[in-house]
Amino acid sequence: MQPHLIIITRGREDGGQAALLGTKLALALQAMDCHVSIFLTLSGTRWAFEGTGEDVQLADEPTLATYLSTYLEQGGPVLVCSPCLDAYCFLPTMDSNAFRQSLRKGAHYAGLSSVAEIMIKGQVTVF
Repeated sequence: MQPHLIIITRGREDGGQAALLGTKLALALQAMDCHVSIFLTLSGTRWAFEGTGEDVQLADEPTLATYLSTYLEQGGPVLVCSPCLDAYCFLPTMDSNAFRQSLRKGAHYAGLSSVAEIMIKGQVTVF
């Protein structure tokens, strides 16, 4: 099965639904032994931080935070667009080291060349 890249571009503006659906798709692909990566970009970078997504869920389902944790625990990479992270999440009054240290364990910065490499090799879904 070809690798799959899920690009999440939305933050809270849709109530977290794009991130929730994208992460659930990532888990479904993992269950089918597909190598899947999540790329957080634009306002979707907000989900890269510990504690985000605790209040996003569908009725009688786990939260987005739970789904992301499960995905990461199963070895799924979460790639984060660094320029977008700074543009959408960083405030001038924040300590830059503390800001970067508050990323979810397993989330890491990725440049567009890394994302393009995954795109060339496999399938892409954008949320």
